[in-house]
Amino acid sequence: MGEGCDIAVKIIDLSNARCIRYIFVSENSSITINQIPQGQYYLKIAYGYDWMEKYEDGMTHGKFTRNCYYEKSVDVFDFGKKNSQHTINYILNINIQNGIVNNNFNTIKIDETEFFK
Repeated sequence: MGEGCDIAVKIIDLSNARCIRYIFVSENSSITINQIPQGQYYLKIAYGYDWMEKYEDGMTHGKFTRNCYYEKSVDVFDFGKKNSQHTINYILNINIQNGIVNNNFNTIKIDETEFFK
């Protein structure tokens, strides 16, 4: 993650639309996510500042409260098939410069409701 805001990333299983990982990444930092199960995934990304969390109905819910923007990856990330012997890695770069998102993968804009589905 470059500079310009913090992000929250959801890794979504293409086959059933279930979120398998939900990651918060601060501005000017990076994170490594290991042990992604085999399958195909897309991303939902929330950009913004002032992360807020609340505990409700047995779950923690979080969202940005300032300068929010949401995207979904068009690209699908394939983590192989069952019984595959190959290790698969992706390096995703996200950067905001002068209010413009600059990723090394393709995205489309979505609204907050779609991000939280």
